[in-house]
Amino acid sequence: MGKIFGTDGIRCLVNEEPLTPETTLRISKAAGYLLKSRKKKNSRVIICKDTRLSGYLYEPLITAGFISMGMEVVLVGPLPTPAVPHLMRSLRADIGVMITASHNTFEYNGLKFFNSDGYKISTKLENKIEDIILNKKQYSKIINSKFITGKAIRLEDASGRYSEFLKNTLQKNIKIRKLKIVLDCGNGATYEIAPHIFWELGHEVVCINDKPNGKNINFNCGAVNINELSKKVIKERADIGFAFDGDGDRLIIVNEKGEEIDGDKIIALFAKHLINLNNTKTKFPIITTVMSNFGLENYLLSNLKIKLKRSSVGDINVINEMQKHNSILGGEQSGHIILSEYSKTGDGILAALKVMEIISKLKKPVSSIFNLYNNFPQIKINIPYTKISKNCLKYIKNLNNKKIKDKNIRLLIRLSGTEPLIRILVEGKDLELVQAKAKTIEKDIRINLDK
Repeated sequence: MGKIFGTDGIRCLVNEEPLTPETTLRISKAAGYLLKSRKKKNSRVIICKDTRLSGYLYEPLITAGFISMGMEVVLVGPLPTPAVPHLMRSLRADIGVMITASHNTFEYNGLKFFNSDGYKISTKLENKIEDIILNKKQYSKIINSKFITGKAIRLEDASGRYSEFLKNTLQKNIKIRKLKIVLDCGNGATYEIAPHIFWELGHEVVCINDKPNGKNINFNCGAVNINELSKKVIKERADIGFAFDGDGDRLIIVNEKGEEIDGDKIIALFAKHLINLNNTKTKFPIITTVMSNFGLENYLLSNLKIKLKRSSVGDINVINEMQKHNSILGGEQSGHIILSEYSKTGDGILAALKVMEIISKLKKPVSSIFNLYNNFPQIKINIPYTKISKNCLKYIKNLNNKKIKDKNIRLLIRLSGTEPLIRILVEGKDLELVQAKAKTIEKDIRINLDK
């Protein structure tokens, strides 16, 4: 067993390393040992999960690990990932765990850990957990030999607590415009709470993919595939559609014409309406990743005089840069939107509610409101692999390091940190040039893949 943590916690196929039942228990014990409060007799842990079938496997394993270390576990059931840091704060917990594989299908699962401040744990702490798990001598030292264990309780009103928090983020002086909304819950963690919130606010709500069966999470739906949502918005003549991913930390929007509005466009809208430069003391009010379209960066600088800083892929990298620069807005093209005034992680429902606030102020069609800039042509290709040769890795490294003579082309080739994929991004001003470059790179990588 090699590396345990990836770009966003731990993620792999169910029952494979590092998430076999045996290793999962070790992970729970090691995390408990390193994260529990040394000042209290009984540290508290919040454990949450999404709707995938294997949650029934991992929830008791994680619970048992923490209980064996003498800790109190609070089980909150299926809720979006951003509910975890909120519940940690209100319940004064030391550790938060979200059992999820985010946007992956049900064959995958994973773990996201939060520290006592409600932020995802650092790479340094991840490495310490790995060191304990991979070293039998170190692991043997953290075993709790006392006969006193912890206990587990189930919090029945967790959903209500999180729901009230979300509604309280809305400005009291804005009369919310009542709209017809289609929600695609991706058969994930938002399936119950999101429809209730938007209905309680007075909207006409139409739901799709809100009946999880443990195996249909993220399956051709939600934030990873908005085809069904686009058709439903047009058919229902709805004003807007919101798509969430399996653990509810992503948001993709569909306008009244059925057109997709990605994370970049959502960030642009928030930049225009939420950032007051007179009150912003940071050089970089907005943080995105290297995946964001250059059209966004150009719009922010040219139209709003706002500087954008790019981080590596992964919302934890965005959040780290936001903390470093005291930024109030960050996110990813994939739909992670972080509004640091309200939340310490990406929150799909929160972002959707704040979008509704802006729509209520402007009283214009959604397509008009998001028509802020034109994207540069951007081609994205995913190449699955089972094995990858050293030559291919070397080729990818050289390609990323190579200086391109044409400055109008931007390249990014990387291995996914969440699934076995090589991700290719090619961007530029000229569509034909971008398409040709992407085709050449894809061909070369496939040739070198097994060599």
